[in-house]
Amino acid sequence: MGIRLGKAMTKLNIGKETVVEYLKSKPGLEPTKELNPNSKLTDAQFEALAKEFAPDMHIKEKAKKLFQKKSKKETRKRQSNEPIATIPPKGDSFPNEEEKGKDDTSIVSVAEHQQEDRKESEVVTVLLSKLRYETNCITYKSGASEFALWETGISQYVNSEKSSPNINNVSTKILLNHSIHTFRFVDTSVLPYLLDLSTRLENEKFEKHLKNVEKEKEQEQKKKEKQNKEEKKTKPTKIELKLQFHTLRFGYGLISITHKKKRYIYRDREIRDFEKILGQVYNRVSKARKNAIKASLVKVEIDPETDTFVFTDFDVCKYVNNLRESFLPERKNTEIRKETLPQVKVVPQKPSKSSQSMPLGAGNIHFYNGYFLIFRVIKGEIDNSVTPCKINDPDSHEILNLVHKYFEQRFEQMRIMVKYNDTMILEPSKFDRLELNKYVRSLKRNIDVKGEWWEEVQNARKRTLAQCHFELDSDVKKRAIKKKNDYLYNLSTLQNDKKLIRVYEINHGKEEDAFIFTISMPNNRCAVVFENASNDASTTTWLFVAKNENHEDCVNLVFDYFTDYTISSKRSSLRDTNTNPPHMFKAESYTFIDHNDLGQWLRKMDKVLERTSSQESIKFTPGLHIPQTQRERVGHKDTITTKSIHNELMQRLYDKLCQEHGEKNVGTEIAVGSRRIDAVVKGSDCFDIYEIKSDQNPFNCVTEALGQICQYAYLYCRDKIGKMVIVGSSATTSEVENYLSWFRNNHSLQIFYTKV
Repeated sequence: MGIRLGKAMTKLNIGKETVVEYLKSKPGLEPTKELNPNSKLTDAQFEALAKEFAPDMHIKEKAKKLFQKKSKKETRKRQSNEPIATIPPKGDSFPNEEEKGKDDTSIVSVAEHQQEDRKESEVVTVLLSKLRYETNCITYKSGASEFALWETGISQYVNSEKSSPNINNVSTKILLNHSIHTFRFVDTSVLPYLLDLSTRLENEKFEKHLKNVEKEKEQEQKKKEKQNKEEKKTKPTKIELKLQFHTLRFGYGLISITHKKKRYIYRDREIRDFEKILGQVYNRVSKARKNAIKASLVKVEIDPETDTFVFTDFDVCKYVNNLRESFLPERKNTEIRKETLPQVKVVPQKPSKSSQSMPLGAGNIHFYNGYFLIFRVIKGEIDNSVTPCKINDPDSHEILNLVHKYFEQRFEQMRIMVKYNDTMILEPSKFDRLELNKYVRSLKRNIDVKGEWWEEVQNARKRTLAQCHFELDSDVKKRAIKKKNDYLYNLSTLQNDKKLIRVYEINHGKEEDAFIFTISMPNNRCAVVFENASNDASTTTWLFVAKNENHEDCVNLVFDYFTDYTISSKRSSLRDTNTNPPHMFKAESYTFIDHNDLGQWLRKMDKVLERTSSQESIKFTPGLHIPQTQRERVGHKDTITTKSIHNELMQRLYDKLCQEHGEKNVGTEIAVGSRRIDAVVKGSDCFDIYEIKSDQNPFNCVTEALGQICQYAYLYCRDKIGKMVIVGSSATTSEVENYLSWFRNNHSLQIFYTKV
């Protein structure tokens, strides 16, 4: 239940400073905030104080017995003729002589004391300003002897009030005990007055201290704000530039640019022999093609603080590799969106005598691999009665159908005309043929500089869901667990027997790692869950509830939506069901859950999935589930590998437990509620849990892991827990063993420490 500090000091006959110093010296008992007489001590803190300061408490009890207060009847019998000054407990000054005579019951005689014990006790008259006030003590010096009055609540700050009218030149009588060098006030109203005065002064001092602390905080905050403003002024801002491709200088694992006579670096270890590759490309293409590549614009962002830059609009490695392979290489296992083109059989016919001319537009031309056709169009529809003209061109490709519609206006400005008669379109003249070739070349050049048609071209080239299906389900699950992401881990434990698919999401033109989970639901339904795993900033889980017979359609539609290059704000538009209704995904409904808090996320998941919450049970899965055990830092030539101590300890612990209990009964990174236990051993009727700490000091490992492992066992878990073991890299000590044995003996907590 705890006890207040003031009451504890009274019982133990000790002062506030003594309490604070003692508790700070004991690990685990330190005060969490500044103490005052109304502060509550814990049972453990008061028990430790009682053991340490029991002798002081006995001295006070002995003194109380020696100077017991007399009853009112005894006081009246022992009236002295000499009055003694009194102090009203709640007044700010002493009463005058007339007020003293009105109530004689407050006057206490000490004549009988003097007769009974003349040698051991003595009554003297002193000024309150001549007494010395200390913490929980008042002292009086008479000659070479010093007498003390021990009283909890007396403050040393009373000394600062000696010059005030409340104390200065105010006299009272005290009874000295020469045998034990103590004294007490004869007038019983003096001590309460001094206690009230001490409390008031303590409170004023404490309030003044708080004001000083607040003032210091404000000054510190203003100082920090001033420093931040100065840093912002001095810190160079990032610079955005558009550069021509030929200004890039390629090196081993880096690209450099020059801006205002200063060199900036972009590092990527995939950059290898790019200068040689570009030289070979330039040798294979025409002069116009070479100039188009060199003059193409790229956007970069320069960081003057680190002397580096990044590309903001394209992937330079992919761009150069595409140039090396060819301008438009055929991609294996890639499905290209093909426009439905008319299947027109070209039948050579003799031209009629009369012919007409028509201007070419985007609707008149359809591209194929290696050739293109020119059609006659009437009111936006192809006239199948007129045989199209076929023109062979090695640069022609079906993807150009997605691009050339943006050039319709420019194409008309070229004023290309072709002739046709009633049966067929005649071959263009040499001049028009040259213009058409230039047109095809311009389409291909503009694909590389990423115009406004770039998204549709990328959609034609992107990976399909069938390609994503190729990865094994077990490999996908391992990838999800290795992400060390609590949301992915919980979703993987809910996955049913359907295929777990690792897919991707197109975010600002870049591919980000993602997963599609399938979770069973009541009433012949399932939830298709899309979860982005590439970036911690992607803090939303998307759930599409569909019937089981619509599962495959729903997965395909969800995949197509999140991998579409042409949709710029997928997530914000998806929050509006009017813009994207559920039936668009063959779903009954869909919702999203933000990653604000894991516990809240689990509760919302259970509500959407219509399942009883089981988050407080251990989700035991045997096997070693561990994040990547090493990270690589790339230098100029060598690769430096840094290993995680925590993961090494986990590997060693797993091997040790498998030898003792078998691989089927040992698992790591086991979920319980919103947390994960480092290692769990499954027994016949209980679980043993292990928590790993990498500190070299075993006692630090215990103090750090103790609250955490108890939280797993008694707050989050409904299962029966056996042993709770704290694991470290150093051998145990007698201090650690004594500490843990106290928990086992006094609180029945089966807590142990072991080294691996």
